[in-house]
Amino acid sequence: MMQREVHMKAKDLLYSLQFKEGDFGDIALISGQQHRAKMCLGRMENAVKNFTFLGYTFWTGFYKGRKVTVGNGGFYSPDSALVTELLCAGGIKSFIRLGSCGALREDISVGDYILATDIIRGDGATRYYVEDDYKPKVDEDITSAIENVFSRAGKVYKGGIWTTDALFRETKDIVNFYIDKGALGVDMVTSPFVTIANLNNRKVGAILAVSDNLITGALGFSDYRFFEAEMKMTDLAFQVVDDLSKVGISQ
Repeated sequence: MMQREVHMKAKDLLYSLQFKEGDFGDIALISGQQHRAKMCLGRMENAVKNFTFLGYTFWTGFYKGRKVTVGNGGFYSPDSALVTELLCAGGIKSFIRLGSCGALREDISVGDYILATDIIRGDGATRYYVEDDYKPKVDEDITSAIENVFSRAGKVYKGGIWTTDALFRETKDIVNFYIDKGALGVDMVTSPFVTIANLNNRKVGAILAVSDNLITGALGFSDYRFFEAEMKMTDLAFQVVDDLSKVGISQ
C-alpha cells in the first residue's frame, strides 16, 4: 500500500524541468492553442523559453518593462488542471485565460467574445479538488479590466461558462440543463483553470472568442471571423496587462 501522502507535488515536477524560482512573471496570459500563445511572443521583448513539457510550452519576457509569462495551458480539463498547478507552483500571481468557446444564445455570433463572470463546473477534474457545490470565482478587478479593453474593440457578452469533458455529448437535454443554470458559453478548460487558481489564492479571469454556436448550429472553427477574434485577442490582452499594471494588479 502507498505510504506517502502524495506521489508527486506540482513543485516537484516543475523543478524537474530545470525551472528556477523567479523564472515566471507575476502575470500570465494562458491559452489552449499554442498558436495563440506564439502570437503573444511578438508583443514581448527578450522572451525566454521556460520549458516544454508534454507539448505545453511557456515563455517569459517583458512588455513595457513588466515581466509577463505566456503559454498554452491545456485543451481539456485534466491537462488544464495539471498545467495550472505548475504555473501556481511557479509563483504566478494573476492569470488571464485567452480561450474559445461555443455560444449558448442565438444572437451571439462567431468572432464575438464572452467574458466569464460565473463558472459552471461540468468537468470531472475539479471533483478531485473540491466538493460538488463549490463555485469557482473570477477576480472582479481582472474581469473589469478585460471588459473595459475588449468592449472597445468588439462585441462582448458577459455570463456563465460551463465546462464539459464530453464534446460529442453536448445533447439538447444536457445543453438546456446548463443554459437554465446560467451558462452563456461552453468550453473544456475554464472550470479547472479558475478553480485551481482560486485554491492557490491567485487572481484569475477569462475571455473567450466564440468559435461556434450550439443554438444555431454554426461551426466557425475555420471562419475568418474567429481567426480575427483570436488575433485581436492577443493585442487586447496586453492592453489589459498594461491597465492592470498601472493599478498594481500584476506587479
